[in-house]
Amino acid sequence: MLVGSGFPHRGDTRPDLDASDQIGAATLRRAGYNVLTWDPRGLGGSGGTVMFDSADHEARDVASLIDFVARQPEALLDAAGDPRVGMSGRSYGAGIQLVSAAIDPRIDAIVPDLAWHSLVTSFFKDGAVKAGWLTLVCGGGEVAALTGGLFFTPGGLQLGGTATEMKRACLEAIAGGAISAASRRWIADRGPGDLVDRIRAPTLIVQGTVDPLFSLDEAIANYERLRSNGVPVKMVWYCGGHGACPTPVREPRRVARAALAWLDRWLKRSGAIDTGPAFEWIADDGIWRAAPDFPLAPAGALAGVGAGKLSILPLAGVDARLIAPPVPTRRAADVRFSAARVAGDVVGAPRVKLTYHGTAVPARTLLYAQVVDAVHGRVAGAQVTPLPVVLDGRTRTVERPLETLALRVGPASDLRLQITAGTTVYGPQRSLGNVRLRSIEASLPLVDGARAGRASNAGAGLRTPRRLRISPSSRRVRGRSRIVLRSRLRTRPCSGTVGFTIRAGSTRRTARATIAPTCAVRAVVRLRAPAGRTARIAARFEGNQQLAPRRARSV
Repeated sequence: MLVGSGFPHRGDTRPDLDASDQIGAATLRRAGYNVLTWDPRGLGGSGGTVMFDSADHEARDVASLIDFVARQPEALLDAAGDPRVGMSGRSYGAGIQLVSAAIDPRIDAIVPDLAWHSLVTSFFKDGAVKAGWLTLVCGGGEVAALTGGLFFTPGGLQLGGTATEMKRACLEAIAGGAISAASRRWIADRGPGDLVDRIRAPTLIVQGTVDPLFSLDEAIANYERLRSNGVPVKMVWYCGGHGACPTPVREPRRVARAALAWLDRWLKRSGAIDTGPAFEWIADDGIWRAAPDFPLAPAGALAGVGAGKLSILPLAGVDARLIAPPVPTRRAADVRFSAARVAGDVVGAPRVKLTYHGTAVPARTLLYAQVVDAVHGRVAGAQVTPLPVVLDGRTRTVERPLETLALRVGPASDLRLQITAGTTVYGPQRSLGNVRLRSIEASLPLVDGARAGRASNAGAGLRTPRRLRISPSSRRVRGRSRIVLRSRLRTRPCSGTVGFTIRAGSTRRTARATIAPTCAVRAVVRLRAPAGRTARIAARFEGNQQLAPRRARSV
């Protein structure tokens, strides 16, 4: 197991390292894994320049680490130069897993915790700037690179630093409130983005529900790509992230158990391991729930309608905090959502539609939307979504999905949408003016927590069979008959089971076969039927990891 470090830290080699909500060296070693950590380039004892998990730099470094592992006597080799290797790690140590798995097929499984899909949408959503977080990234990286190179280098002085392109982007964003097209391209190239389409390693995505830096939407984007490409994938949302969990959590080791099950299934290749449903999450009540896939089936919505007006003042939202608090009603347009009649789940992206007019200099600016839990006095999920507006005196409309939330609601809930002119997560506000929100329409998506909201075709590329070969070749059965069914899946890796159903007249028999690591399937069905009856045979793919039952296919 290669365990990556968070930014701007060095690799932690303490053998007892562990945490309640993740897998550390201690857990991995007890489970029988060898563990390798490292100082990413430009950090700790490594020299060079921090390139922010670039496919051409940090991912190549990981490839060199895998070359090193392949030469170690304790390494299990799948082929010459190809060790059985997985990756885990949080934040910066999660992003490198996705980029590395995209360029190096020797990586057999990954467990990215708090990764991103795009640093552009993470730091500059809709043109807004997470100024405080950028300051930490650029400033913290420089300090860590300097101190690490001076004090943590067994091989002598090694000085690193932050890439010039990233420092330029930070300066543009913090000083001017926007980044240039060249900076945007450079940051987008930090991945993983479209590189996710090249990943074939089974992936357990772990993301925090209270993370103002890398929101749940980043995890969902990666999950959707992997799922559509037929890669074995599972997603777990836990209470945490780059923000503090506000509620007590039941089963604090559930994430670690899920990660170990995933690694045992795909690294130890134990076909008997059940990695559970494709989607597990924890809401703000601290209780774990599970579903066969994501997104979940819709079950209505909680609606809110209102209006309001805001004064827009320069520097609004300036604050040392990086987590947004609820805003006093005198400084926000506040809309109350309808109450839930019974207990239910909000899992997904709220939506908001604003019809507005106003004037400001400059006219193009940003408002911000957040869902507030008035009972507990906190912003749900610590999430704030920018809303780009043009205040030139004309009546305009803006409609957006907000950042995804995971909430438990009931008759006693009091959830409100706040529209503000500034926030501590983004900013500061750079316009002066006012806006009248003539209409605010908002909705929170209620879901059926037991059902997926679409046909379950996760891993379809893995499960699509070639033509089933049936012996005897004739489908005519007579008396006691023995029917052998064989198939081979098109792509690897393979897992799960295939269920067969055979009908001949009123006779019905079923069988189930495990998909072999070679992707072969074989099942034997015995039945008695009147002479000359035609056997009707159907197959469906079932169970294991995220592969939910598929519609029967007649053959």
